[in-house]
Amino acid sequence: MKTIVKGALLFAGIISASATWAIGTPAGTKITNTAVATFDDPATGTTGVTTSDAAELTVLELISVNVTAENVTPVTTNAGDTAQVLTYTVTNTGNGSEAFALDATNLAGDQFDAENIKVYVDTDDDGVFSAGDQLLTSGSSINLDANSSNPAKTIFVVVDIPAGATTIGDTAKIQLEATSDTPGASTAAPGDLLVGEGTGVSDAVVGNNVTDTASATFTIGAEPTTATVNISKTIAGRVDPFGGTTDVPGTVVTYQIDVEVVGGDVDNLVITDAIPTNMTYVAGTLTLDAAAQTDADDVTDNSNVTAGAVTVTLGTVTSGTSYVIQLQAEIK
Repeated sequence: MKTIVKGALLFAGIISASATWAIGTPAGTKITNTAVATFDDPATGTTGVTTSDAAELTVLELISVNVTAENVTPVTTNAGDTAQVLTYTVTNTGNGSEAFALDATNLAGDQFDAENIKVYVDTDDDGVFSAGDQLLTSGSSINLDANSSNPAKTIFVVVDIPAGATTIGDTAKIQLEATSDTPGASTAAPGDLLVGEGTGVSDAVVGNNVTDTASATFTIGAEPTTATVNISKTIAGRVDPFGGTTDVPGTVVTYQIDVEVVGGDVDNLVITDAIPTNMTYVAGTLTLDAAAQTDADDVTDNSNVTAGAVTVTLGTVTSGTSYVIQLQAEIK
């Protein structure tokens, strides 16, 4: 295990002169500087130039990381949903190549905990979670180069929602933590020198954010509905002018409309049956579940018959409810 020590007085002076760290010169960069003196010699009438020895320093690695939650508003989910995704960005804000361990956990103070938490790296850099993204197993980490064109990675935290999380509005907060894998970094203070732990250079310096966290939230929304209305229309019977069942002018046809609500409750359910132009509605024959309905648009029932159509207003109907509507029309 490497020893953590304080830097020399000169280095400590540099630290105290800067309140915050900024991404800058890459680790390992050598900075060489000389001073020049020019002068005139009155005794000889010549001009002299003197150059100092070179003062050289090597920029150490600065260890720093930033974690940002990309879901700024809660992500709506439902009880029992699997593979629900929160998106984060982890950025190397230091000046070298550094490995960071990632850990996602449930936070306290919310209404439920997510299950089966997994952390993935967006390997194809498309910003969308997919089966091909890399699962980070326990103890593994990601390497980010601050000096590359993209020192950041998109990270997906993927969870399952417990079946018991059924209360609309309840939340689960998930925190992603990134911590430098450099030995001794996680327990060091900002400005501490980690001897021999630099990447591409001998030593490293602990920045203000050797560990960083961000959190995002799932919230339970209303269960999605798959409500629909099954409707079918058949001929329940016919009587022709001769007492038979042929379809000729004067035949009275009994139509039956079967209605069933499935998959969820519905509102404002209205059944409309247009009378064909070559048929005439037989007055007083409309029934709903065998109960006679008035033809007039009145408060007696919810049915209405006009010259061209029959309308039955059923309103709010719970799932599993069914109706049978019958009416008669005569072939002209």
